[in-house]
Amino acid sequence: MSLFVRRVFLLLWLSLLSTSNAFEIRTHKTHVSVRNSLEGGVVLALHCKSADDDLGVQILSPNSSFVWSFAVNFFSSTLFHCSFQWKDVIHKFAIYEASRDELRCMTCNWTIKEDGPCLFLYDHLNSCYPWKD
Repeated sequence: MSLFVRRVFLLLWLSLLSTSNAFEIRTHKTHVSVRNSLEGGVVLALHCKSADDDLGVQILSPNSSFVWSFAVNFFSSTLFHCSFQWKDVIHKFAIYEASRDELRCMTCNWTIKEDGPCLFLYDHLNSCYPWKD
């Protein structure tokens, strides 16, 4: 078998294994925390999911948080989308996007505000994003 054919076979094999979660290359876990920082004591309903995991609906009382951990996939394409609902408001946001976040946080601390989610790194505000519905 030629070297080219072996490499193609290896890439296909790795691709199949990584998409079926049967093969985990990464040894570290990424942690995401989402905190309800809405004003006025408003309860936040949060629903996050990736292509592989649905974390279910979480109800966050004021100033409480929901935290989960995962390993970024082999191709660094892990993506968690969340919907956020309070009162009559619904917003969506990609709370973890490996292409954006993998190199900047292994613990990504988000706070949800009326005007958008904000990422805190090393105990200081790093980035706030507007809602893009």
